[in-house]
Amino acid sequence: MTTGTTSSQPSSDQCSTDRLSLSGGEVVIRRAGSGRPVGYLHGLIGTPPTAPVLGALARSGLQVTAPCLPGFSGSTHNDNTRNIHDWVYLTSALIDAAGITGGPLVASSVGAMVALELAAIRPEAFSQLILLAPLGLWADDDPVADPFATTISNQRRLLTADPTVTATFFDDPAGMHGSELVEYGVDRYATRTSGASLVWPIPEHGLVKRIERVTMPVTLVWGSLDAIAPISYLDRFSTLLPNVVETHVVEGAGHLIDWDKPEAIADIVQAAVG
Repeated sequence: MTTGTTSSQPSSDQCSTDRLSLSGGEVVIRRAGSGRPVGYLHGLIGTPPTAPVLGALARSGLQVTAPCLPGFSGSTHNDNTRNIHDWVYLTSALIDAAGITGGPLVASSVGAMVALELAAIRPEAFSQLILLAPLGLWADDDPVADPFATTISNQRRLLTADPTVTATFFDDPAGMHGSELVEYGVDRYATRTSGASLVWPIPEHGLVKRIERVTMPVTLVWGSLDAIAPISYLDRFSTLLPNVVETHVVEGAGHLIDWDKPEAIADIVQAAVG
């Protein structure tokens, strides 16, 4: 499915960007670091090149490959993403194209939800999962918050405990003008739209009926201040997943733990993958 590649090269723990032709569109893949390979699948605001977790994982001695789902962070929107099964199909093709199939995966929020769905039907997709506040389960008496049913300012406060850490996504970069700024705004709008499509009307697509098939080792991580998925969902996932090997609560982190506390996530990942 891959018909072309363009890339820019990194230095030190900076990330490079590859663009691959996939399923009639183009997908963005970020890479950083050297050492043991690990995949990373983003949450609701994608993986811009400034995503702090990329550098943190690279500095911990890992080689991270971070594909961006269709519509996120410059990847082409795919009109065929009409339901969760379409997302899973495209994600399956994406991990193959990115070269992370069969290895460990760190996945956050909606990325963790899609990774779980894929793992349920393709058990060889990942050797282990490190999941950061995954979505995908739902309890009427303990609902997950909708981050898109509010203002941008409130959304920022819901996503992270420290709203300033997502400035590189929500704020226009200093010194950017003209067509470059327009393109940046379009990519940001597409990312938010794609994120909303995964959680609307609720971020639950029947995973509870398939989750018992996720048999690889799973590490679960939650932020103590998660304002989207209550920390009670840590216990829900722990109860339903058959092979949870470790759980962590990161103090002072919100829903996007990898943005609030990237170094803490790097430490957890490094310990998990050995």
